[in-house]
Amino acid sequence: MAQEWESELLTRFQLATFLEAVRLHDEGIASAEDIDIAMRAGAGLPKGPFAWADKAGLDMILGQLQELTQAGNPNFAPPESLVDKVARGQLGDKSKRGYLSH
Repeated sequence: MAQEWESELLTRFQLATFLEAVRLHDEGIASAEDIDIAMRAGAGLPKGPFAWADKAGLDMILGQLQELTQAGNPNFAPPESLVDKVARGQLGDKSKRGYLSH
């Protein structure tokens, strides 16, 4: 069974990876699909950051980022594009609308 700090460590790495993926997407550098492909092929992740976030729920991801930011971690400030998606009800797999969910 994983220690509590191991779970927090994994979550923070996943969130940091997701945030950078969103930045790349928002800057028009690559599509969400291409970023996920690159992260699976290049980093060996079982899921790309967008597939991970869509499955977890964009509202849940937003909540985690807000908690970390409020706890004094400004590097985890949620990107405006994520806030906008959640406000529009684009929550990922559960709403069938997210970064990859259609």
